[in-house]
Amino acid sequence: MFRDYWDQFYAKPHPELRDPSAFARFCMDQIPAKGSLFELGCGNGRDALYFARNGLAVTACDQSATAIERLAGVAASRDGWPTPPRFIVRRFEELADDGLQDVIYSRFTLHTVDAPTASRTLRWAHRNLRPGGHLFIEARTVLDDLYGVGEEMGRDAFFQDGHYRRFVRADELAAELAEVGFDVRHVVEGKGMAKFGSDDPVVVRAVAGRLADPAVV
Repeated sequence: MFRDYWDQFYAKPHPELRDPSAFARFCMDQIPAKGSLFELGCGNGRDALYFARNGLAVTACDQSATAIERLAGVAASRDGWPTPPRFIVRRFEELADDGLQDVIYSRFTLHTVDAPTASRTLRWAHRNLRPGGHLFIEARTVLDDLYGVGEEMGRDAFFQDGHYRRFVRADELAAELAEVGFDVRHVVEGKGMAKFGSDDPVVVRAVAGRLADPAVV
């Protein structure tokens, strides 16, 4: 959604977005040293590259062809990856069932798509996680200061300066994850978790696991 905005954003250098996010570091402490990870909406790749440097087999997608072209060049130009990361152009609406993952990771992306797309994405994540795998989500919530800013575009959704945001309700996210079939293990909402300069958004962090499938008798 709104691909042109992100192509223009990632066409410019953003040295301030070089280090991995606090959420990526939080997740890395809970992820086995080896395994596969699929990132939904990788942006400039700072978290995807961090996970790859730490030994995970990373596949990362983004709707911005500009971002993915740059990241593919970065991956190809470096030696010594434990497993070279793979970057693909793909919108949430185009997600395919093409291989089970140990981890699915979504930071600041679930609030960039409308509610039906978000729901399809959660169901996709459940289908595409191995039993015992984990889903990690961080997104802005309805308690954030930006809620209500810009043109209203449906329930909890607003458009400002070319940027669409649909703010998440933490309780509804947890309920939907459980309804899809996830074991919801951690949901926390508040400030202080995603600070960037003077911006301290209210976010929800959710960790959910796919339970092991019952044995076939």
